[in-house]
Amino acid sequence: MKTLQSNLSIWAIAALLSSGSLAACAQATTGTTAATSTTNDPAKTTLLVPLQQTVTQIKKLVPTGDPDFDYAFQAKLHAQGAQNLLKQEIQSGKDTALTKMAKTLLTTTDSDVTMLDGTLRQLKPTRPVQAFSQQQSRNIEAMSLKLQQTGSSDKLTGNLDKNFSTLLLDHRQDAIDLATTYLQYGKNATLRTYAQQLIDKSKVEMTQIKAMPK
Repeated sequence: MKTLQSNLSIWAIAALLSSGSLAACAQATTGTTAATSTTNDPAKTTLLVPLQQTVTQIKKLVPTGDPDFDYAFQAKLHAQGAQNLLKQEIQSGKDTALTKMAKTLLTTTDSDVTMLDGTLRQLKPTRPVQAFSQQQSRNIEAMSLKLQQTGSSDKLTGNLDKNFSTLLLDHRQDAIDLATTYLQYGKNATLRTYAQQLIDKSKVEMTQIKAMPK
């Protein structure tokens, strides 16, 4: 019980820090890698660094083991990462089809974050499931590795729109992976509905992005 209470306290602290000092810390630790691998190209760093910060925030969370509580927190942070990515495309993108898509997705994502935040406030971790924590941890590590590889490879170019498409595809696949794992163990009706709808929407969005002219 003491361990569960301690973990819950750590999650609460992480939440308070997620929009402030934690982001600054993430930028300090991940910014160097991004800057080196992308040669300070704004078409890359303005999209890549916020996503790296998001993954850092998620990795900082200490799991309680409760699938509902942990997923709500992880999904909220992941959706906030999507908000940052979409806003950058809206502000700086040149492709009208992509910026239009980004605006539509941002409206939906804003609603998702509000819902997740409200649901999270109603949850208390009560049923640790080790298998869920282990599987979700592997998903998060895979997300982190994917971003590192993307930042150090030639997948990103000097074209912000193309970079947005590349990173959004990866982000949506990550969302599918997190949601799929949650559905194996989660019990909360609201979160289960959200996770399934997220999977379905993400697959449609990925198909649309891939079908767009290169």
